[in-house]
Amino acid sequence: MKKNVLLIVQNNSFPFDKRVYREATSLKENGYNVFVICPRSNHDIESKLIHEGINVRRYKDYLAKGGIVSYFLEYASSVVKIFFLFLQAVFKNKIKIVHVANPPDFFWPIALVGKLFGVKFIYDQHDLAPEMAMVKFHSRFLKKMLMLNEKLTVKFADAIIVVNNNFKERLISEWNTNPNKITVVYNGPHESFHVIENAGISEKYKNKKVILYIGLMTINDNIEVIINAANDLINLKGRKDLHFVLIGDGDVRKKMEELANSYGISEYVEFTGIVNHDMVRKYLNVADVCIAPDLPNGLNEYLTLVKVLEYMKTSKAFVAFKLKETMDFANGAGLYAEDEKDFTDKIIYLLENPKVAAQMGKLGSKIINDNYLWSHSEEKLLKLYESLN
Repeated sequence: MKKNVLLIVQNNSFPFDKRVYREATSLKENGYNVFVICPRSNHDIESKLIHEGINVRRYKDYLAKGGIVSYFLEYASSVVKIFFLFLQAVFKNKIKIVHVANPPDFFWPIALVGKLFGVKFIYDQHDLAPEMAMVKFHSRFLKKMLMLNEKLTVKFADAIIVVNNNFKERLISEWNTNPNKITVVYNGPHESFHVIENAGISEKYKNKKVILYIGLMTINDNIEVIINAANDLINLKGRKDLHFVLIGDGDVRKKMEELANSYGISEYVEFTGIVNHDMVRKYLNVADVCIAPDLPNGLNEYLTLVKVLEYMKTSKAFVAFKLKETMDFANGAGLYAEDEKDFTDKIIYLLENPKVAAQMGKLGSKIINDNYLWSHSEEKLLKLYESLN
């Protein structure tokens, strides 16, 4: 008999959230009846739908505008709406497993209520909320409150999923968590993720060296590093053959566009906004060098950067900063900068040494194919779910 499972995500819509989409799809394809609760967004607007056999319920979210109070209002509103949708799903659909993605970590009451109805609770730690709060707000009090919520979530969870071994080691160190309770599920790309040739895009960037960024554009993502590098290369070094393409969106995008305009380099720095997955692969096809501008900040050192996994899968060399997790899984597949000047210098090095870039790209593809494809992670996910039956 198929088991009914519920996936909950607050900080992204479905199916836009790649990780939750992969998890939900894998579960659906392996015999589970899958339900999803998530917020609506500009690109996922319907309140109710069935997407690829997955039952999706979206609620109208209050979007934070950047301050602590604003985030509190967003999370408070979301928690209430999600809690009632969760109860509806449990009573109507006889949910047996609820799988909650963070941030935030305020859903441990769902674990407690779920126990009354025999519902197992999986805590899927996508991000480190306490460290993220310190980066954004520099508030030790807020960090302590978020650490308490994380502690309670870990305590009441029947199982925990994390995105890499650094997250696992942190949970063991902070809360003395039983290692057997934690499953590492990397957010790796599908085997079918490869570049797509497109004549129009190839013609558009003909005779240009394309430097590509894929990802979010929030204060944590250090997009200013890219704009400053572009200014240095185009205005100071006269590299008019370069074209920076930034795919994605976020609350600093407008500010970054204004910064590029103030430098007089808007024609060389292109903000595409959010594009579909096929379009991402078309841009990867024309990229000469890919970049990850995330600076060390007490949070990024722990993170597995999905963009880097995708760069590697498509055999693209990249430039990043010296982050522990990135260097652990991508050693030799990219160059790691000491500071912003070094970041700019390493972009030029790869552009001027295409054979080196090609060798790095080939190594990166092998690393992903051997260790980090979604199929490897899927096996661990399904084994965990079977253990909760």
